[in-house]
Amino acid sequence: MLNIPDDNYKKLIYFDSPKSIVDHISRGINPHINTTEYIKPVFNFYNKFSSTQYVSGHTVKEVHPTHKSHVNYVVMDSDWEGKCAKALEELDEVDSYVKNQFLGFAIPYVKDGLDRLYYPDFLVKVKREDGLLVNLVIEITGMNKDKAEKKWYVENRWLPAVNAVKDKYGYAEWHFIEIANDIRNIKNELIDKVKSLLN
Repeated sequence: MLNIPDDNYKKLIYFDSPKSIVDHISRGINPHINTTEYIKPVFNFYNKFSSTQYVSGHTVKEVHPTHKSHVNYVVMDSDWEGKCAKALEELDEVDSYVKNQFLGFAIPYVKDGLDRLYYPDFLVKVKREDGLLVNLVIEITGMNKDKAEKKWYVENRWLPAVNAVKDKYGYAEWHFIEIANDIRNIKNELIDKVKSLLN
């Protein structure tokens, strides 16, 4: 037990759940040097690498038919997503894509000390000029809730973590784009991003 002789010092003590404090500290600690090459992903123990082969679901929302996706329809949560699907179908550099619906693809982030999950809109495979594929995560609606936290964790934690072990597991490099503000620019923004991945 802590022995504090002066009652005035007792007013400075703030009690919180030790578990949440320890969890928060452990998330912030890198085992070696505090640089991105030491950020490593934590894979799902039971399903390390998922596939669109097992995607199945029913919806009452509007859908957009696909040709470049393994899933036959894009479930449209907004008109923007329909425009994005149409643009992805038209871009020659897009090898394949899938709407993140019934897929369960989630990126973890932290807000107010709580672990949360962020579900981006699209996952795309872009074919580079040398024939290699590059993965692209697309967010269309601007991540309205917890936008700053989601974007920071994607760019500063998730991308460095998955790209740090891509050679070990033999998968393509991952990138991210957020498309927001003007619906008329969806295709142009996608073209610019895809071109930046080709070299």
